[in-house]
Order: sequence, then structure tokens, then C-alpha cells
Amino acid sequence: MKNYKIRPLFAIPLFQSTIDVSEKEKNHIINNVDYKRYPADNGYGSTSKFLLNDDKELATLKNKINDCVTEYLTTILNVNPQCQFEMTNSWAVRHIKGDEAGQHNHANAMLSGILYIQTDEKSGDVLFTKERNYFNLFNYQAIQVRFDDQNDYNAEGWAVRPRNNMILLFPSHLRHEVYPNESDIDRYCVAFNHFPFGAFGYDDGYNKNVQLGLKNTTDDYR
Repeated sequence: MKNYKIRPLFAIPLFQSTIDVSEKEKNHIINNVDYKRYPADNGYGSTSKFLLNDDKELATLKNKINDCVTEYLTTILNVNPQCQFEMTNSWAVRHIKGDEAGQHNHANAMLSGILYIQTDEKSGDVLFTKERNYFNLFNYQAIQVRFDDQNDYNAEGWAVRPRNNMILLFPSHLRHEVYPNESDIDRYCVAFNHFPFGAFGYDDGYNKNVQLGLKNTTDDYR
């Protein structure tokens, strides 16, 4: 039977692209940003949690990221331009050999992303997983159907192998983890969050548009 259609209902779009990170920007993130070891002893984070907003050397890079965010919101999700998204917090991450990031999501945000600065084949994949309360296809607590191959419809998780200059965008609630860095080269990336502001809802005679969001989002997050 070939005469049928498949629609990916309620899909979660994972945006993947590349942007031009200059050698100057790369060297600045690696050599000039201050890092501190995480209390969990699984990596280093920049001491600034507003790196892309505060560091003038990275202003152009921030604009490139925001261009991707605009593309994701307007072209993929068809978000009305009256509702805009602003970068709130952002930070650089350094993972030496053996470092990893456990499963987590990003609180107090609606859109999140990762920009990879320095990686290689052994740097460790990032794994996105379905929500635990999400009824997966033919997959209940007591019964699991076997699949011959993984695809967009039956996958419990989706791994992405980082590449230099790769950018990923995803809804902030989407849980993800980073496998251990097995390379002798330190893995560097920049993570960031966005939050909406502007007009929300629909003016349909019953409901009026609501102005929501922070007038100066970054300052309110400090």
C-alpha cells in the first residue's frame, strides 16, 4: 500500500545549522574567558552567566545566534512578530577529558541553544530524550515493542554528534545530556536561553492580547 500520508503530529523541532565563528572569537572564548570548576566536578563553566550580553568581543557572535533564533521562530514555528524573544542568560562550558553533563533541561526559559566552539570525533554526543510523561509509540511501562531501526517516529532519544561551529536550538523543556568527553582535546561550547516578551494570546472578541515578558530581560535575570 503506497497511497497514504504520514503527518508528524505535535513534533518538537530541533534546529541544527552552522554559523561562522571567527578565529578571534574562538580564541577569546578558549583563552580569555574566566572558568570555574562546577561543584559536581563534571566540567567548567564561565564565571559570567551573561557572557554574550556582557562581553563586547562576542557582540557579533550574539547577533549571528539571534539570526538563527529568528529563523527558527518565524520560518519554522510561525511565531507572530509581535511576540519577540530576547536572550537572557548565556555561558561558556569547558569539558576536559572525562567530563560530562547529566540529564537536564533549562528552567526559566522557553527556547535554548548550544553553539559548539571546539570539538572532535571523541568529544561526546548530546542526547535528547522524550519526556517521561509522554506516551511514546507502542512503548508502555510493561510492554515494549521491538523496532528494526530508529527513526523520528519511534525513537526514545536522539543523539547529535557535535561539530565545530554547529548550533542547536530547541524548546527549553526538552531534556538532554552530554556524553563524556573521550578526547584529549577540551570541548568548548556556549549555551544560551531566550525568553519571550510582547503581545500574547489572541484578540478574538473574548480574549484580549496580553503584554507579557520583561522590559529589560537580561537585567531582570541578574
